[in-house]
Amino acid sequence: MKSLIAILVTGLCILTPGLAAEQAAPVFGDGHFSLSVGAGMRSLNEDSADSLYGSNNLAYSLDLAYGLSKNIDIFLHTDYFTVNGETSLTNEATSLGIIPLEVGVRLRLSGRRFVPQVGFGAGYYMITDEMEVEGQTFTFEKNQVGFFAEAGLRVYVTRKLFVFAQGRFIFLNVKPDASSSEDAGGIIYYTERDLGGFYLCGGLGIRF
Repeated sequence: MKSLIAILVTGLCILTPGLAAEQAAPVFGDGHFSLSVGAGMRSLNEDSADSLYGSNNLAYSLDLAYGLSKNIDIFLHTDYFTVNGETSLTNEATSLGIIPLEVGVRLRLSGRRFVPQVGFGAGYYMITDEMEVEGQTFTFEKNQVGFFAEAGLRVYVTRKLFVFAQGRFIFLNVKPDASSSEDAGGIIYYTERDLGGFYLCGGLGIRF
């Protein structure tokens, strides 16, 4: 019995420093904050969008997140999206810009180096739409609340540096306050538009 106790005590003395070192070692994604930048393709649900602006236009993104727990982040997100095109019948210039300020919750699923994640939230979307009619430019501006859902994957290159790929669907129906632009004198009619759609992007980030 004394021999068995001596063996157990010796084993614990050997294993304890190793276990303590393992518990103290940093894990992938260690840190309360993460900051990431990305770029990708943004589509628009509106039926006329492809003919006006083409399909899958480039957008850029910036994302700042804070970890509430081991698996849950809250985040602040913004994009830069602007497209130029022309009307299909008269070939007159038109442009559209959307800059959102989005907040949401993101769930980091199981995994250490590979981290699948899903999220959802709401945004305040600042929209500027310009069109040219007979040499005169009319500007429509609208700030609209919308919603989004997302899913993606982070792959940690080091314990703090990661690359990511993400897909997001945005729900954004723009309802004008008035039927026409203030600059149009009641001539141009601006209808409700569906400016939601898919945003597929990838990029680089760091957790700290």
